[in-house]
Amino acid sequence: MDKLENLKKLKQLLDDGVLSEKEYSEMKNEILSKTDDDVKSSLETPITENKKNKTGTLTVGFKGQWFLFDAKTQLFVNNVLHSTHSTKQGFSVQIPISSESISIKVVLMSIKSTVYELEELDKSKDYSLGLIYDSAWGKYSNKFNIVENG
Repeated sequence: MDKLENLKKLKQLLDDGVLSEKEYSEMKNEILSKTDDDVKSSLETPITENKKNKTGTLTVGFKGQWFLFDAKTQLFVNNVLHSTHSTKQGFSVQIPISSESISIKVVLMSIKSTVYELEELDKSKDYSLGLIYDSAWGKYSNKFNIVENG
């Protein structure tokens, strides 16, 4: 396999999210600096290991509500405080997936809370969880949008 083919495969792995920008840059430089035989042997092992060890993420997002005063939203992951955000401006948070199930608790103004139990998650895939505000109850709705990315 020549250098061009290896570079194309490497670029595809970057686009698929298997490699980070740093890993891509390092491996690209390695491909360009070595002979074709050296590249083939050194390229195959790291790519397969990276693909197997890829950790998925859960992106929790809320677009915000312009009519709300700027109450704070606390985000708990598996009953541990993860972060605090502006409810008015919205937020987007990435959480690494470490198990097949995650409990997300969203607390508005330290009073009203909603819990989302997400199960059967694939630890190597990325997901997006879109939160919805329920203006009738003044809290985050029990309804949500979850999408598997790629």
